[in-house]
Amino acid sequence: MDPYEHASSGWIPNDDQLNDVDELEKLEQDLMPQPDDYYGILNISKTASEEELKVSYKNLCRSFHPDKHHNEEHKRIAEARFQVIQQAYEVISDPQKRVIYDTYGEEGLKATWEVGPKFKTPEELQAEYEKQARLKREQDLDNLVRSRGEVQLSIDATQILDPYEPPVFQSFGQPTITPKRKGPLHALTKGQVQQLFMRHSFETQLGPQTRVTFGGSMVSRNGMGGGNITGTLRHSVSPKLFCELNATLLRPRGVTLKTIYNMSSDSFCNTTIQSKTIYSPPIVTVTTGRRLFAATTGYMTYRSGEWGLLGWGGDVSRSMDKSHVALGLAGATGAKQKGNYSCELQTGIIASHLAADYTHKMDRQMRLRVAGSISTVGGLTASIGSDHKISSNTRFAMSMECGVPTGVLMQFKVSRLGQKLVVPIILSSEFDFRLTFLGTAIPAAVAMAIDQWILKPRRQKQIKLKIRELREQHADILANRKAEAEDAQKLVSSAAERKTKMEAGKKDGLVIVKALYGHLENLDEEEENDADQETEGVIDVTVVLQAMVNESRLTIPSGHSKTNICGFYDPCLGEGKQLMVEYRFQNQLHRVTVKDNAALIVPMRAHLI
Repeated sequence: MDPYEHASSGWIPNDDQLNDVDELEKLEQDLMPQPDDYYGILNISKTASEEELKVSYKNLCRSFHPDKHHNEEHKRIAEARFQVIQQAYEVISDPQKRVIYDTYGEEGLKATWEVGPKFKTPEELQAEYEKQARLKREQDLDNLVRSRGEVQLSIDATQILDPYEPPVFQSFGQPTITPKRKGPLHALTKGQVQQLFMRHSFETQLGPQTRVTFGGSMVSRNGMGGGNITGTLRHSVSPKLFCELNATLLRPRGVTLKTIYNMSSDSFCNTTIQSKTIYSPPIVTVTTGRRLFAATTGYMTYRSGEWGLLGWGGDVSRSMDKSHVALGLAGATGAKQKGNYSCELQTGIIASHLAADYTHKMDRQMRLRVAGSISTVGGLTASIGSDHKISSNTRFAMSMECGVPTGVLMQFKVSRLGQKLVVPIILSSEFDFRLTFLGTAIPAAVAMAIDQWILKPRRQKQIKLKIRELREQHADILANRKAEAEDAQKLVSSAAERKTKMEAGKKDGLVIVKALYGHLENLDEEEENDADQETEGVIDVTVVLQAMVNESRLTIPSGHSKTNICGFYDPCLGEGKQLMVEYRFQNQLHRVTVKDNAALIVPMRAHLI
């Protein structure tokens, strides 16, 4: 069993469906200056009620409304900041606009699309326009004609690892025959190409709901071969019903009709009708399934095999395609669904099996797959494999399969932009524990060593360089947001002083003694206690949080970055940030630290809302 070729049930996604985002690309997306988060600006959660929205808006108006300030500079700053607050409130307070914003973001509220963030030069805007146009042309071309290809080269290496040398018989009276010296690479000449398989297809759109695929395949084995041309028509009858018609042009000719019907969001029924000749009834396969749990689907498959009806189909007692029934489960595991599994039990007249496989997505764009089966036809097989993302469009995979009586097989696969090269190598025709151990333990140890000592340091270096590059690229935007945050702190300083005196006079008053935001690991104990000491990557937000205190409580909902709150900015782009708050409540000093995007409720303990 090849762990890269799952059972026909198809519940586990294939390589084309697993479009992992490259780590550096994801980093670039995460560190791209994002548009203002309206919920963060208003300091409310996404599930906030209309009453909570009004209360938060009134509190912000007390600090940022222009009429509250008499100093000309402060009045000018307040006008600019209040426009942002007012815009956020107008969107979130409107039910229709709020739905659009929650679904499509700020872009969904605009009539026209703007290219790139603000503060870009005309040259940068032109470069981004060209980039977006190029990506759109590539996407349109890929949608117009989708090309898929596969080349599979099967190699028999049994004679390389265990060569057979026929004995040399010397006749009486003949001179002694000296064997020829053999070079170190002589064993490699014993390898043989067992089979060559090639397949290629093109897919194009015929209509809004119809696609057609043309393809061809050929196979060559031991000097003999054949091929065929196939055509597939896919049509979406309705959002719940999809049909697919497949036909082959050359011998052996056949027609296959598939239907996929989603009875509801939790259940489906797939049917396949395959006809090879008009002289026998078609083979029917029906699969029905239902979601049993949030990430688990159960299914049942029935295949009729070759059968006869009142003489139609002739004598089917000697046919090898017999009926069978299969029950299976498939789903995902883990909080982030990094694992996918499937297990199947099949019972049939000739072939029965129990098969299972598990795929786990690891960090650094790597997946591990383990599979095993016990069958009345194939015996006992087990396999383990891994694949790695080499670049944004290229993956490399390798697997080792061993079984009784199938022997030991190693397979390599390279896939790029829909094209695949598969090289299975037969190491032994019988089960060999030594080959199995050497083919799994040694490559695994080498892969771990390379990953730990070469790839991981190289990746960390690339990430540091990328962060430095992004910081330089977005320096103007970051500087502008820092200036906006410092201006906001000037506006709320008087409100913070007033609230500090008011809260200090209460019995249960809340006074923010010290609040720091940023990469707190950069702080040492002396710097943390020194109020006047400035540390790179850390900013003091004591004034901002004191101004946000309302009725002896400070609340910062989860779900948005602290940088969206007035008076905050990102002091260390690309690094993990925390918020540390030291406060006095009921004449006792407390301290709480939360991560960015986490909720904070003071004087209660930090927890997610």
